[in-house]
Amino acid sequence: MNSNIRTVHDIRKAYVDFFLERKHTEVPSAPLVPKGDSTLLFTSAGMVQFKDFYLSPDNLPYKRAVSVQKCLRAGDLESVGRTLRHHTFFEMLGNFSFGDYFKIEAIEWAWEFVIEVLQLPEELLYVSIFEDDDEAFGIWNERIGFPAERIIRLGRKDNFWGPVGKTGVCGPCSEIYYDAGEAVGCGSSECAPGCDCDRYLEFWNLVFPQFFLEEDGTYRPLEKPGIDTGAGLERIAMIMQGAEDNFHTDIFQPLVDAVIALLPEGTDTTGESRLGINMIADHARALTFTISEGIYPSNEGRGYILRRILRRALTRLHTFGINGPVLHGLVDEVVKMMGEDYPELVERAPDTVMIIKAEEESFFRTLEDGKSRFAVIVDDLKSNKGKVIDGRQAFLLYDTYGFPLELTIALAAKEGLDVDEEGFAAAMEEQRKRAQQSSAFDAGEQALVEMTELSEGESSIFTGYESVGGEAELRRYREIKKAERKDIAWSGESAVAVELVLDRTPFYATSGGQMADSGWIETAGHRLEIRDVLKRGGEIIHVAESVDDIADVGELVEKNPVIRLHINNEARLATAANHSATHLLHSALREVVGGHVAQAGSLVGPDRLRFDFNHFQAVTGEEKRKIEELVNRWIRDSLEVRTELLDYQEAIDAGAIALFDEKYGAKVRVVRMGDVSTELCGGTHLSSTGQAGLFLIVSESSVAAGVRRIEAVTGQGALRHVYDAFDREEEAAALLRTTPAETAVRIGAVLESMEDLKKEIKSLEKGGGGQLDAILGEAKELSGMKIAAGRPGARDVGALRGMADSFREKVPSGVAVLSMPDKGKMHFVITVTDDLVEKGVTADGLVKELGKLAGGGGGGKRHLAQLGTKDLESEARVFEALPALIERLINGR
Repeated sequence: MNSNIRTVHDIRKAYVDFFLERKHTEVPSAPLVPKGDSTLLFTSAGMVQFKDFYLSPDNLPYKRAVSVQKCLRAGDLESVGRTLRHHTFFEMLGNFSFGDYFKIEAIEWAWEFVIEVLQLPEELLYVSIFEDDDEAFGIWNERIGFPAERIIRLGRKDNFWGPVGKTGVCGPCSEIYYDAGEAVGCGSSECAPGCDCDRYLEFWNLVFPQFFLEEDGTYRPLEKPGIDTGAGLERIAMIMQGAEDNFHTDIFQPLVDAVIALLPEGTDTTGESRLGINMIADHARALTFTISEGIYPSNEGRGYILRRILRRALTRLHTFGINGPVLHGLVDEVVKMMGEDYPELVERAPDTVMIIKAEEESFFRTLEDGKSRFAVIVDDLKSNKGKVIDGRQAFLLYDTYGFPLELTIALAAKEGLDVDEEGFAAAMEEQRKRAQQSSAFDAGEQALVEMTELSEGESSIFTGYESVGGEAELRRYREIKKAERKDIAWSGESAVAVELVLDRTPFYATSGGQMADSGWIETAGHRLEIRDVLKRGGEIIHVAESVDDIADVGELVEKNPVIRLHINNEARLATAANHSATHLLHSALREVVGGHVAQAGSLVGPDRLRFDFNHFQAVTGEEKRKIEELVNRWIRDSLEVRTELLDYQEAIDAGAIALFDEKYGAKVRVVRMGDVSTELCGGTHLSSTGQAGLFLIVSESSVAAGVRRIEAVTGQGALRHVYDAFDREEEAAALLRTTPAETAVRIGAVLESMEDLKKEIKSLEKGGGGQLDAILGEAKELSGMKIAAGRPGARDVGALRGMADSFREKVPSGVAVLSMPDKGKMHFVITVTDDLVEKGVTADGLVKELGKLAGGGGGGKRHLAQLGTKDLESEARVFEALPALIERLINGR
């Protein structure tokens, strides 16, 4: 290879520059958590952020895109570190077309980049295509001139993508392979591209989404097919650097060296040990990136996957003889290597270190529990004369306590036992399938939206920053059944509504945490209520219904395509107030709680705002007050709210805060509020913070591990909150027969009085209100001891036990059986004085004897026990038998 491109940084830049020259728009990496897509745990490919673009490729902000995408996959954890190519976190280079260029350009440009830019030797390259894709074969063989014998036709499993559900967009793909040599192959004479061994390294996949699979199994050609490519950055780096695997490249070697430096002196770093070191390096990188985005280890969802990754690394470190926290020390190395390209790593590094260290400390405590569990398994096995630890038990140790199979095998060998490795593998495979299912697209149906075209021209131009109404022309529409949108509270009687795409609109579509505008449209004297506004691909979709139940809404809008638009301005202003206040809240939190605070989600509507943020403990009452005071001071200062469009990097360099759960284009909208807040935001805002009027925090709570939530109100909503509080205070004062100013004092006095009454009641109950004394008066005497039995009228079993305690205080020697009926059962409390306990007469022993008479059971301690039965008539039998039973027990001893 004669190319000067060697480092990962060089490869990134060369790839992006190559496609920028071919009129692609550079799109920043989306977050690792897909925005607005509950079907995926993590972003696993470059196309994830463009998923909707393939379904609706009209009116997009760009038709061609290039990106370097952060990805995370956890479906094959066991392969990480053991192969040349598997990783949890990795970077995917991608170029995309949305209804623009297709196979010819995709293949020709890929080949041009590989041969002319990377200058890979053609004789080491192979290509695979879908078995029926003669078009792709022709392009490779005839246009490129690639030898037919090195074009491998593979089946649907290897070279056909999608659909992700029962129906949806799909198509064939073509992959480019690099021959890494026989030394890393499987040795089979049939080894070829598509083999699972490491010889033929697939480093670039060209996907051709050109069909839509219908419910009847028909593959319908798309009018505007697309291109989705993905090239593995780490794999290309391995090839360009002539490295033996990905872990010997510049993106991994310093991290691998840092792992080795943590190990005890003299540790073997070759063979199996080196594979473990590779895995630790990979996992440290994945942990640094995920935690920096506010994804924390937990016991569910993404957090569970993250905790498994972390504990796999820690257990491997444990096998190297490390028994304390060291993994967090690798964060700085990851930041040093990748912080320039991903500045969020630098900003969040201290918190990332703290979180990983806390998890490490917890892990080593759990590991000791795991060893205890292992000891129980061994004891049970040996007691049954077994010789093999069940595979599912080994998997339980792995999954719950973090034990790798190797550790279980080693510990078992010391006990002279074997481990069912096949059973473990079967349990692991079940887990892997569950993980893949949970991190894949929903297996439901994917809808290809088709609308009736009415006019041509630009569409979905958003005018809502400047106006709240106006006139628009209908571009396209479709009728929908209201039953399809159960999330909407429809009011009309008609079963049909419409979706409308206009040339321009002031209606804000739900996005960025802000709810859609509400309002109505007018056409031909009829009014349609807007029930929802959403984005589909690059278009703004208005969901509308007729309030006067027009029989055919579709016909109405088709015949009258010019429409008057009216936004509910009161709701728009209330939403804007809450949105602007959210920015102020974010700044106040960073100032009061700490600079580590990062937004983890938000919801802004006309009635309230909700703000989720990364923090590890509850916000204190004092902190909440400071936050409210700070936000309200900025509101009183009437800070000017200014917006401007900037290049993404220019905005970041200027100090704007970008949110991890958002994706941004090359141009971004920057919202500034004085010198207090600067954020990237596409939402609607006030022109001055003073318009928010008042800000009040309504609640603060936990929503996930390391994520807190504040709900707040502004303006009229805050005023209503204050009025409601005043009304509740007046109501409370009236109930207490005092004034609002004296309510707290009055409540304190009432509580104090209640406590006194509780003590008095308890004292009366303990003494049985005189009834216990009556029972004692009728007690039988036997050799100087009292044998008492009766029903003292206790209100609950707790009071009955209190009376039993009172009996022991009053009587130096004796036995009492006290009873009460409750909810269809008869309850007995039995108490015995200490002198009789010493003689062998115990309360729990009496329960066993009396239980036979009562037909019930119970238990307790030697001096106090409880018996219960459903036989309500047993009371008389128990009382009658008690003296003889005691006499027998005493005399028998």
